[in-house]
Amino acid sequence: MFGGYELSVTAANVTTNPPGLQNGPIYRYSGGYSVATTIDPGYGYWIKLNSAGQIIIPETMSKGEAVEYFPEEWGRIILTDATGINYTLYAVKGETDLTQYELPPAPPAGMFDIRYSSGRIAEDINSSVKTIDMSGVTYPLTLRVERMDISLMHKTGKAVNVNLKSGEDVVISEESVMKLMVSGELIPAKYALEQNYPNPFNPSTVIDFSLPEDVANVKLSIYNTLGEKVAELVNTALAAGKYHYQWNAQNAATGMYIYELRTDNFISVKKMLFLK
Repeated sequence: MFGGYELSVTAANVTTNPPGLQNGPIYRYSGGYSVATTIDPGYGYWIKLNSAGQIIIPETMSKGEAVEYFPEEWGRIILTDATGINYTLYAVKGETDLTQYELPPAPPAGMFDIRYSSGRIAEDINSSVKTIDMSGVTYPLTLRVERMDISLMHKTGKAVNVNLKSGEDVVISEESVMKLMVSGELIPAKYALEQNYPNPFNPSTVIDFSLPEDVANVKLSIYNTLGEKVAELVNTALAAGKYHYQWNAQNAATGMYIYELRTDNFISVKKMLFLK
């Protein structure tokens, strides 16, 4: 962490000794971390160096060529809370050194902060499901997606579970939603019910399934070995996409269970083991 002198200077003109130590952008904090374009007196800034050295702040506001850390073609997830604070996370495209996008340490509990669980401001959400961590947010929270399509869900699969196209948004009113799972939304080629994970589990597990088309009535049910239904996680219409639902078996008995995905055109069942 460092601060400026008597004059504002262009952040792009900050150098290091030896040269080339800077790893990623310089950040400032104002309603969340953002990339600093200038270094102003009286404020603190964060910079990550890849080894020991000196940070050299220029003495004048000379013009510097801005470094483009977030290319125009990258996807954007824009989150705006009820107070008007907004924050943008990025979804990378192409080969990218993600270590360049590590955010400074999280602020004290209760202060506004949004980041991927990796601690980064940018992630590759097409390679796997990523988690967004949020704190100090005032609900309702509006999440808007630009330049990409995504699948967005809460870990329960109930409070939030939507597919968003570029330009669409969703309003999240449930204050218990402090984490969101996000992935690139690609239309699956076929119906599929995946093996739950973890398995065996205690007490919660996640069930994934895919729909290649919009379905008017999707049911995801859980049965015990006697064929008795013990839970129904889904009973609704869903758009084509990939879905993730969590089952908490805290009040269930130890043993084997069967889960079934049923639509008008597809039925699939799998087994899972609950061990206390």
